[in-house]
Amino acid sequence: MRSPATWRATPSAGYNGPRIVLVHGLAAGRHMERHLLAWLRELGYEDVTLYSNYLPTVVLARDVRSAVEAGRATALIGYSQGGFQVVKAARRLARQDIAVDLLVTLAAGGAGRFYFPQLGADPRHIPPNVRRCLNYYAEGDWLGTDVISRANLAVADARDTHVENIAYPRDARVDHVGIVRCYPPELVPPAVRVLFLERLQRELESLRPSP
Repeated sequence: MRSPATWRATPSAGYNGPRIVLVHGLAAGRHMERHLLAWLRELGYEDVTLYSNYLPTVVLARDVRSAVEAGRATALIGYSQGGFQVVKAARRLARQDIAVDLLVTLAAGGAGRFYFPQLGADPRHIPPNVRRCLNYYAEGDWLGTDVISRANLAVADARDTHVENIAYPRDARVDHVGIVRCYPPELVPPAVRVLFLERLQRELESLRPSP
C-alpha cells in the first residue's frame, strides 16, 4: 500500500529540527493525516512524514538513521498497529547502535495483538537505544488496550531510558479514534489535549536545536 505524496515531508533546505516519523494504524491513514500530521505541520515541524503500518521497518529505520547521521534529533510516533511498528523499528535501530530521542506509542495492544503481522510482537518492552518513551492507552478501548492492566505498561530494557505510562480512565471518554484527535478543537477530549497534545508539543520543542 503506497502512501499519498502529501504524507512525505519536504523540509526546506537547511532545516535542522527533529525528524518526526508517524506510523498510522490499520485503515487509519486518512484519520492520522487529518489530525496528527496536519497538527504537527501547523506547529512548524517541517520534517514530519506519515508512514503506513504495512511498510517494512527497515524503511523507517533507514529514514531515522539518515537524520541521526546528519546530527538531528528523531521522534518515532505510532498509533495502534503503528505503535507496534515503531517499537520494532527502534529495535532494529538498536542493533545498529542508533539512538531514538523520543518514542511514543498510542493504543498499541488489545485486539491489535491478534493482527497476523503482530503475532508474538511485544510493544511494551522498550529497547535500550530509546532515550524517552511515552506510552498511551485508554481504559475501555478494547482495540488498543489489554484487559489485564499490567499488560499495558511499557518497561525499559535499560535503566537510563525514561518511560512513562499514561492511562486515560473510562470517564475521560477517550476511545480508539479520539486518542489521536486534534481537530476540531471543541471535539478533542480534554484529557487528550492536556496529556497528549500539550505534552507532545513540549517534548518535541525540547528536540529543537538551540538558537
